[in-house]
Parts: sequence; structure tokens; C-alpha cells
Amino acid sequence: MKKTNLTIILGALSLLLACEMDKMPLPSPRAANSSFGANDTSYVELNPVWDSDYLGVNLDAPSDLTMGPDGILYLADQEGGRIHAFSKAGTRLTGHGLDQINGVPVPSGLDMDSKLNLLIVNGSPTIYAWNQYLNLSEIDSIAAKGVYWDRAGNDTLHLTFAEYRDRLSSGSSLSLRYYLFKKDDAAVQAAREAYPLYQAAENDARFNGVASGKYGSEFFYITESNYDRIYQLRLIPDLALKGRGRQLLFHYTAIFEKVVAAYGSGSGTVDNPWAITADSDENLYFTQLGGNFKVQKLLAETFAPRYVLYQHAIMDLDRFNAPMDVALDDAGNIFVMDAGAGSVYKFANAGVAAGALMPLGNKGLAITNFIEGRGLLVSDNVVYVVEQGARRIRRFQYSVSDSDLPDDEKKP
Repeated sequence: MKKTNLTIILGALSLLLACEMDKMPLPSPRAANSSFGANDTSYVELNPVWDSDYLGVNLDAPSDLTMGPDGILYLADQEGGRIHAFSKAGTRLTGHGLDQINGVPVPSGLDMDSKLNLLIVNGSPTIYAWNQYLNLSEIDSIAAKGVYWDRAGNDTLHLTFAEYRDRLSSGSSLSLRYYLFKKDDAAVQAAREAYPLYQAAENDARFNGVASGKYGSEFFYITESNYDRIYQLRLIPDLALKGRGRQLLFHYTAIFEKVVAAYGSGSGTVDNPWAITADSDENLYFTQLGGNFKVQKLLAETFAPRYVLYQHAIMDLDRFNAPMDVALDDAGNIFVMDAGAGSVYKFANAGVAAGALMPLGNKGLAITNFIEGRGLLVSDNVVYVVEQGARRIRRFQYSVSDSDLPDDEKKP
């Protein structure tokens, strides 16, 4: 999807969702105190805490939180078996399928790619997906087959997407003439729902973390915890859909590309890998619950380890207990949610300090102990922590002093 098209999509989505959201007054900002010192820099907790009462949904076991390119927050609730959508103000969003992302048992890990595929894992051998773009768009018709011209055989062929791929892999030279669109409301509705995107060959595989690639990438990445691997998978179309304005849309399946990390105890290897994320260059960051190095960075394309023992603090032995999630802020700094310690840590990711532990200040996030902290998201200088044990989400805003926080967000 081209960037200009995504901009149009997100603009249209904002207009369409506006009627679905309650009007809320924005906090009134205050000017920052220009006389603050270095020790004033902290991540200050924002109120109110997002619990079931505030969000207006039952949170049974919230597990992971991700944000789409339009700023919509998606929260997976394992025991509730649902995925909820919220605005940055904590308002629940409905309509356009946002309140109907269900059918995935025990959803535990989420990420959204630039094609607006919400990727979902749940500790099973199946990866699921839900496409926001298809739910936003008015669909006229759907096609499972296309008409192709086989230049070598001088023949016209009617092929499904899978048959087309098989022909290409065997060396056939094919060109698309047109898709065979037809009216099928039931098929369109099925394409809009959450569905199995990929099935592992092993029935006892356990996918626990998912990360989309860089903008426009066809790749995404999965941690597999039973056989101790990180997979690279590729998104490919399996259906074509035509919008009311003759806009061409696609529904996707996924195929295995390669293993980028396998079992071991050294850097660049994995032992019970768990959470994973990627930056804008498609460098990978993952956590694991076994092995020696529980938080690692793998460089894009080569997947070689970036940080090493004795040189970078993030690789210190016994530094982490049970790192359940890893996230990046807008500057690329690395945040880790260590459920074993009940704490969040921050590491530099660039320059001479890369891999070094960074201060979080002396209050707020720095001193907060989380009850079964599970999910972690950092966006626009706000750190979101999914506290599964307390069934809530807590937010911490980067602040150089209390005076630069909105009045409404200060603690009583």
C-alpha cells in the first residue's frame, strides 16, 4: 500500500470514527518550568488509571497492547477472549468492526502492520489476523480467482491465488488479465472477520510474540516457544476485493520464509523466546524466558546480534528475571517489562551509550512495582503498561517537571 493511500485511509477513518466516539474535552496544558534540573526528568503517572470501570469493558486478563498508524489502541484480553479498541483518551471505539474483533481464543500478543493487518497470537500453532482496511471500506465484490495469460503455453488459465503462486514457482510465465469478481456478501463478511492467517506444521508449536516488519514490508516475525525459534513469514494475497469506487483491496494469508534464530545459549540464539518487536529498519528486538541473554537485538537482514556480553549492559547475565515484553519509543530507546522484578527498564539504542541502562528519574515509572506486568507500549512520550494481575492499564508520561503535565492528569 502506498503511503499516500494510507494517508487517505487514515483521514477517512478519523472522520468515520468521529461519530462513534463520545466528545471529550482535552486536558489544558501548562507551560513547563524553565528552571527544572536534570533530576526532575521522570515518567510521571497519568490519571485516571484505565481499569474496567473507566474503559467500560470487563478486563479479565489483559495481556498486550498495540497501536495502529491512526492512533487506535488495541487491547487483547486473554480470559475475555476479545480484542478491544480505544482512543488515546481511553474511549472505547465501536463500529467498522472495531467492537467485533473476536473468534480468537485467549488472544495474548498483537501487532499491526502498514497494510492495517492486526496480527494476533495466542500461544497456539495458529496465527490470526483482522484487517482494519477491509472493515473501513465499502466492498462491492470479491474474487478468489483470476484470468491469466500463459505466454509459454499460449493459453488462457483460470487460477486461484494459490494455483497462480504454484505456477510461478515452477517457472511458468503468467500475466494477469483480470480478476473474476462476483457478488458474495457472506464471503465479504468472512473476509472482514478475524481468521487463521498461518498454521504451523507442528501441532504443538506455540506462537507467543508477533512483530510486523518496516513500513511497506511483506514480512512479519513470530516467536515460537516450544521448538525455540524465531520465524520470518511473508504476507501474500489470497483474495481480491473491489471497493465501491473500483478500489482494489486484498485479503492475506502467510507463508513460511525462514528461521532467523534457533535454539542456543549464546547471543543471537533463543531459548523460550517470548515478546518481539521491530524498528523502522526492521531490526528485531526480542525477549526470552530461558537462556543467558534474555533481551536481544538482531540486525536487519543478517539477523546478527547487535549487543554482546561484557560490552553492553542489556546483555548482562542475570539482569532480567522474566522479561514479558519489549517496546521502542519514538527515539528508538528500548523499554523492557520485567514481570519477575515488577519493573520497567530503559536502555539506549544509539550512539556511544547504545546498550546502556538509562535513568527513568526518581518517581513515577522509576519506582512503580507492577503486579504481573505483561504488555508494554511506548508512543508520543507515554509509556503504557498492561498490569494483568491488577486488570488495568497504567500510563506514564515523560516529563521534565510536574508543571508540563496537563492539570487534569496530575495526581490529587
